[in-house]
Parts: sequence; structure tokens; C-alpha cells
Amino acid sequence: MSAELKQRLELGMQHQLKNQLDAAAAVYREILAEQPDQPDANHLLGLVYSELEDDVEAVRLMERALDLYPSAPHFHHNIAGVYRRIGRLEDAEREFRAAIDLKPDYGEAYQGLAEMVKFSADDPLVERVTGMIESGGLENRTLSYFNFAAGKIFDDIGQFRRAFQYYLEGNRLADRKFSSADFRQQIKDTLYAYSPSSLRRWQGAGSDSRVPTFIVGMPRSGTTLVEQILASHSGVFGAGELNDMKFIVRRAGQLSLAKQAYPNCIPQLQRIKYRQLGETYLKRLAGHTDGGDYLRVVDKHPLNFQFVGLILTMFPNAKIVHTVRNPLDTCLSCFFQNFTKGQDYSFDLTTLAHFYNDYHRLMEHWQSLFGERIHTISYDDMVSDQEATTRRLLDFMELPFEEACINFHETDRKVSTASFLQVRKPLYNSSRQRWVNYRRELAELANIIGVRIEQPVTISGQTSILSSS
Repeated sequence: MSAELKQRLELGMQHQLKNQLDAAAAVYREILAEQPDQPDANHLLGLVYSELEDDVEAVRLMERALDLYPSAPHFHHNIAGVYRRIGRLEDAEREFRAAIDLKPDYGEAYQGLAEMVKFSADDPLVERVTGMIESGGLENRTLSYFNFAAGKIFDDIGQFRRAFQYYLEGNRLADRKFSSADFRQQIKDTLYAYSPSSLRRWQGAGSDSRVPTFIVGMPRSGTTLVEQILASHSGVFGAGELNDMKFIVRRAGQLSLAKQAYPNCIPQLQRIKYRQLGETYLKRLAGHTDGGDYLRVVDKHPLNFQFVGLILTMFPNAKIVHTVRNPLDTCLSCFFQNFTKGQDYSFDLTTLAHFYNDYHRLMEHWQSLFGERIHTISYDDMVSDQEATTRRLLDFMELPFEEACINFHETDRKVSTASFLQVRKPLYNSSRQRWVNYRRELAELANIIGVRIEQPVTISGQTSILSSS
């Protein structure tokens, strides 16, 4: 590769890292106009199309890059991620394996593969992963990926103490920071900004659109499952985890007479601004759909629980679905997930526990203010009685029942979250009461969130959770 070509590719990548996707794409297209068989430009342009959610073009370009340069491990790894998102799971597994065969220390590819495969104790990958961890010399980020992979492997084979130690080390090495004090202050400010009297003052101020639907809750509480069920309905479009509400709250701060960030901007946000904010959100929302005429469009970013008051002021007819799950299962699942961004609180058990408490406190406040405008749906109820729970959900959404919502796993749509595998299968019970395997390790977290750890007792071959008193 010439120095001049390398410089141009690096320029494109700089644009890409800054999310300047149009500028990046222009650089790569210019290169390909001169050198159609340049593998890096094909691959990088494919990644741009992936970011733009044009998966057909992304796969075409990335597969071409692989044909041109099959020995590039990152080509295999990156296309595996796209395959996984669009449901081509066998192809994804094959490409993850190809990546680690080419690059034995490719920690991120090991983690990606581990998330897809159910391991047995005699799987040769067990020794490969532990050997890489023990070998030394890996940088912390790579070592973190290997530890998350090892945690998943040993959880699969039932060595729970060892699994937890790997997860603990993986989280530590990720070195993600989060200020519980700052978040708690934000929650306190939100509670102050939204009171019964303020809601009366803003009544009727927003848009009358009935399209926006928001699924909120803790990550790993069933938000992706509920979105998949709703998106299987002919009248619903599932837009995935959108960041549009973050833009809206920043805009609210700019429009407020107080010129402060959310939520302190809210008391001095004029009534007319709520309709403006609503129209801005609707324009952004339309850009995420396929152009169809839908009754509801779902934004399932779980952390929108912070903005429920603003949402229901902007959109009095919006639907808010709150997903809940056993708090210990929820927190354990968060701790075991190496989130790429946005969930920095989940990498430390104490920080995670305090975040959970603040989330729970705020959702109780919203429930007290808005009552039946928020529909709470339990993951455990969905698993126990799928049809009845689905019918109640659709009634709340004011949608007729459709059988496709029960067979949600047959719906062909891309899933970008950590639940990519679960929503492509019928409902199963294995994720319930998973915390029992880690009850000793979760004792401090349980104490902080006020959940009593109970003693599991085996009766006639079945585990029953009984009070230890």
C-alpha cells in the first residue's frame, strides 16, 4: 500500500470516528473509483453503510473485501457483527471463528463468539481462552474481552465461582467510570422539576400524535423482547434503541429561559416549546422508519426512563411500556454484559446497585404522577403466560391481537442489542432465577437494593427458593 493511499484511508477513518459518515464515505468512494479492488476501502465503506443501517449494501461491500483479502482477521470479525445483527447467526459464528483462527489473541472476537455459543467442558476453546489469559502480555482492553469470554464459558459449564471471578476481572479491566453522586443529583432534580402542579400547568401543551411509543426500564429487563413482540404486529414499527431523546433534552435546555441542562431547564420551559420539541422528535422518528404508515413507532432505549415526564408532556397520547424483571437477575445480567457504550454504571457491583435504586425511585415517581399511562410488563409474567401478557400489552397499545406477536421469533428484523439471540427463539425459562447460582457474590448488591437473599432448597429434584429465616 502506498503512503498516499494509506493517508487517504486514515483521513476517512478519522471522519468515521467523529461520526462524519458522509465525509468518510466520500473518501472511500473516491478511492474505489480509482481502485475498485482496494479491500480496505470496500470494507470501511461497508462499515459506513452498516452505521447508516443499510445492511444489504454493508454486507455486499464487506463480503467483497473478504474475497479480496481473506486473511484480514478484522474483516471477518466486523462482518460477523453485521451478520449477527440481521439474524444470519451461522454465518456470524463462522466468521468469528475465522477471525480467532487468523489472530489467536483477538479478544473481542472470542467474546463475540462466546456470546453466541453454548459451551461444554470439553470444548477446545476453553483451554484456548484460559491459556491466553494466563499467558500475560496482553493489554488491558484485550484482556478484558478474554475475561468476559471466559466468564460466559464457565457459566455455561456450571463452574459459577470461577465464572464470576472472570466477569469480575473483565469488568475491572474495562476501567469504565461512573459518578453515582452525579446521577443521584440528576434524579433528585428530576423529582423536583416534575410535580403534580407542574403537570397541571403544562397540560395540553404538547403534540397530539399517537405514534410515539417508548419502552423503558433497566437494560437486560426484557426491553428487546417486548419490542420484538410489538414489532411483529402489522401496525407497529420497531425502531430500536434511539438516541433521539438525548437530542431533545439538550434542545430543551437551549429553549428554556433558564438556559440550564435537563432537568433544571424544565421549570422555565414555556408551554409553546413542548409542541416544538414534539415536532422535532417526530421528524427525527420518521427518519428511522421504512416509510410505512404505522399506528405506533417504538423507541426502545431503556434509559429513556429518565425522561418519562418530558415525553408525556410532549406527547400526552404516547404509550410508555415499562419492563421489569427480578432485580437480582437484572443486575447480574448487566454485570455480565460488556456494554460497548452508555452503561458505564454496570461495571462495578456497588455502582450498579445504587443506579438500580435511583432508577426504581424515579419510576415509582412517574407511576404516581401518570398512573395508567404507563404499562408495566413483567418478564417473568411473559415467560409464564405469554399469550395473556401479550394480549394485555396489545390492549394497552390499543391494537388488535395478532398471532404474529406470539410467534415473535419468526419476525425477520435486525436486532442490535445484547438480546440478539434470545429474540430469535421462542420464550424459554433458563434466564429466570439465574442469580441463585451467584447468591454469595450478590449479597452486598442485594443488601444495597433492599432485596433479601433467600436460601435455595432442593426438593424432589427441583430447586425451591425459601426464606432462610
